[in-house]
Amino acid sequence: MAAIKQSTHISTDECEEWTWDTLECTGDCGFEYVKDGNKEFLILNTNEFFADAKALDKIKKTTAMELVQMSTHNRYSQLWFGRYI
Repeated sequence: MAAIKQSTHISTDECEEWTWDTLECTGDCGFEYVKDGNKEFLILNTNEFFADAKALDKIKKTTAMELVQMSTHNRYSQLWFGRYI
């Protein structure tokens, strides 16, 4: 993850909205927030995710959160976006 000054960050609520809109999530999506030391993570849980590299790049540029982990099992996907705080 690239270190970015906190003053340039948008709020996690705005990150959720940007991620939701950019990935065109349906009603079957949910978010979790985890803070660990000097890092924060926004975890997207969904049953309908279609990988789109341009969308992931847009999320990184807009929110300063980059995809750090992704797992999929039986059509259930979990995407971890993270950034330094």
